[in-house]
Amino acid sequence: MFSQKIKNRNWSNIKILGVASILSLLAHSFVLFRLFKDGTLFTGKGDGIAQMIPFQMYLYDKFTHLHFFYDIDFGIGGDFFRSLAYYYSTAPLSYLNFAIVWLSNIILPIDTTDPVFWAKNQFVISIIKLTFIIFTTYKLLRYINLNQLSSWTGAFIYGWSTAYFFFTFTWSFFSDVMLWLPLTILGMERFFHERKIGLFIVAIALTLHSNFYFSYYEFIFVLFYFLYRIIYPKETDVVDRIQKLLLLAIASLLGLGIAAVGIFTGISSYLMNDRTLPSIQVKPFIDMVGFYNLFYDGYYVIICFITVLALMSFKMYQHYMYRLFATITLIFMVCSLSPLFDSFFNGFSIDQRRWIYLLAFTSAVLIAHYLNHLKHIDLKTFLISLIPVCIIYPVSMYGHEKVLMWLLFIPIICIMIGFYLYSKNRTTYQLLHATIIIMNLVFVYDYVTQQMDTLHPAKEHNIDFLNSENFNSKTQQQMINGIKKDQLPGERIEWQTSSTHNTPMYQKFNGIKLYSSIFDQDILKFYDKELNITMPTDSNSIYYGLGERANLYSLFNVDTTIRNAESSTIPYGFSKGKTYAEPNGTKQYIVYNNENQLPFVRVTNNVYNAQTLNTPIDREHAMLNGVVLDRKGKTSIPSAKNLLDQAQVTYKDATFDGNKLIVTQENGGPRIQLPQNIVDQYKDLYVTLSIESKTFKDFHYVWINEIYQSRKPLDDDYRRFNPTITLKVKASALLELKLKPGEYRYKLNGIYGENYKTLKQAAKQKNNHQFTQDKDKMIIKLGEHKGGYAVIPVPYLKGMKAEVDGKKSEVQEGNYLMTAVPIEKGAQQIIIRYTPPYFHLMQFISIISIILAILFAKAVYQRKFLHQKRNNITYKEEDNQFNHHLTTEM
Repeated sequence: MFSQKIKNRNWSNIKILGVASILSLLAHSFVLFRLFKDGTLFTGKGDGIAQMIPFQMYLYDKFTHLHFFYDIDFGIGGDFFRSLAYYYSTAPLSYLNFAIVWLSNIILPIDTTDPVFWAKNQFVISIIKLTFIIFTTYKLLRYINLNQLSSWTGAFIYGWSTAYFFFTFTWSFFSDVMLWLPLTILGMERFFHERKIGLFIVAIALTLHSNFYFSYYEFIFVLFYFLYRIIYPKETDVVDRIQKLLLLAIASLLGLGIAAVGIFTGISSYLMNDRTLPSIQVKPFIDMVGFYNLFYDGYYVIICFITVLALMSFKMYQHYMYRLFATITLIFMVCSLSPLFDSFFNGFSIDQRRWIYLLAFTSAVLIAHYLNHLKHIDLKTFLISLIPVCIIYPVSMYGHEKVLMWLLFIPIICIMIGFYLYSKNRTTYQLLHATIIIMNLVFVYDYVTQQMDTLHPAKEHNIDFLNSENFNSKTQQQMINGIKKDQLPGERIEWQTSSTHNTPMYQKFNGIKLYSSIFDQDILKFYDKELNITMPTDSNSIYYGLGERANLYSLFNVDTTIRNAESSTIPYGFSKGKTYAEPNGTKQYIVYNNENQLPFVRVTNNVYNAQTLNTPIDREHAMLNGVVLDRKGKTSIPSAKNLLDQAQVTYKDATFDGNKLIVTQENGGPRIQLPQNIVDQYKDLYVTLSIESKTFKDFHYVWINEIYQSRKPLDDDYRRFNPTITLKVKASALLELKLKPGEYRYKLNGIYGENYKTLKQAAKQKNNHQFTQDKDKMIIKLGEHKGGYAVIPVPYLKGMKAEVDGKKSEVQEGNYLMTAVPIEKGAQQIIIRYTPPYFHLMQFISIISIILAILFAKAVYQRKFLHQKRNNITYKEEDNQFNHHLTTEM
């Protein structure tokens, strides 16, 4: 008998999964049609192509080669597992995706090194993900006693919502959380009704392991839901308030323990990063006509008009679950009127509207309840509920100055509801659900064509674009492969396509660029404070380039730089090499080779104290001559001369009063004149100045001679606040600082000359140290040396361990960022291994928590921790099929 129940339940789940798959394919029919017809991809032109595709390619390549943590090709090097925890590296659905790709690659001729494959794979994983979301949401809705039609409709409205499309299209990992939310609520309800707590533990563990950022979002929602269910218990609950509070707290802790690896990795990556932002004023209210309109043509989310009907049907509030979801939906809708609510969900930081999937969920569940109880609504109640609909949508249509296709369904569906309320005809009820599902398809279609296609033109996110010179052309692949043939391990190429700084990830070379929300804060510190490297733009999510400073290029073993033919700025000491041209003649690439190469591994006993070096150029010289350590070393270095006292400063179309600079005309600003006989002594000049706009709400710039920096608006969420910059320019008697008209806080701090004698001297010192990398292990076979410190130009991280000739040795941070290992004279081999701090401890906690969770779930179900609340439960009419649902579907 028990075996037959299991078979029936499994067969029921298979059928449900089959229907969910059909609905998922139906939902994707539009985007699949565009793929086959025009090659249009299900990913955005910005972060989707620039980050999501490269990250997935990169992680798949590392994981399938059993390489999990550290690599020198992750930007300038780093822990890619921790840094990409915000994206895919800890996400269970990503593991499922990688497993499917890996297994498919065994059978099918798949090129996993082709970005086009990963862009197409986006469709496959989205179809699978949406199937699971619809399946889980359907199971939840049936569990809380809604009929099949209403459950399918509600699950589809939630699954194929504009929130899902927005998340998946823009940042594909975002939509993972849309699966974990209904799974968590289902797990909680199973505990309340059956004392089965295992699913709740699993859901919590999956959520926490998947993404620490969205775990915070879900914590807020689940906590509110839980408190409501405690304060206002449901009659069908079989556990009391104390049991709910105590046992779910224990279950949550066990879920946290199971997810220890993922959640600890995510939190530590967040703490490892520096997201310091300038002071931003959050506006108290949104602009209703625009991106924020919930009802009509909003960018972040649009909810179905039936939500309004449901909220206005006050008679239905007598039903417990109806009242619960109506309350939460109404709270979300009211709070969405203020960006302060967005800031609250984003940890009281910048106002990011990423909680909107929660509103999509509650409104979809509310619609399902409304349809389930539709027969209990009288015609008068329905007509009253139409009043706000008749106001909201005409006003929205007028405000947005556009008519959307799905508006036609409002009168159609309202007429069908009215006819059903009059006739109670079952066929009408079935047609109503079918019409709502069709409307939802058109609903999302309108969203795609009106919002996504406007911001992401199809020509910028299709297959042709990925194969073009903008992203990954055959000419570029030939060029990179040709350069790599002559490279030694560790040598780097400075190069990116026009689309992304993550070009090294998918063209597979060691670069010096990374575009990611989270990476090692020591790199930002190195760029902004210690070496004061000025990037071409002031973004918090990017580091790239080395300020055209030849000393840094050599120190980081950038032995090749590739520039477009029209580029006019080439670092000192780079000679022109081979030229490559696209077949269509649109672009030419020129390869430049560094004539002042340094060995990848250098051994030195010249130790400089970081506290004694005050300028970027002095720090560069110290690194070229030896190694810079924190509060260690006594070796001194001659300070570079500040040429500021030799300069004469005038102002063109600008005035300066000692602190405040006011520019009155385009490209106006200070003009700095230096004596020609002094300038002739140098190849380049380092100009250090402090400058910060006080007026601009749009993009502006700092432009001095041939060096140009674009600066973000003052209120930009991702602006890097770094007013002091060092600009390296070619030695010239006239330095022209050009600015947009406006007011600036300005100070010229120093001008330093560079003749590159130190660099040339360092480049003469060759050695025969050999470097190789084996997954997370770096191996250095040392040639002849005098002892001191072995310096490797890759970022030092806590968790590195070294062995010198088989004996443990310490690893230190040298040169502000690099890895340094102390060695004695005659040492022959260094092995450096890296594992994230506490990683093995987290694994142990996870294993123990799994065992405890199994025992705990079994004990709870067997009532070892519970007293029976009641022997016979009396159900309301709305719950009269409760036991039937449990036996047939769960």
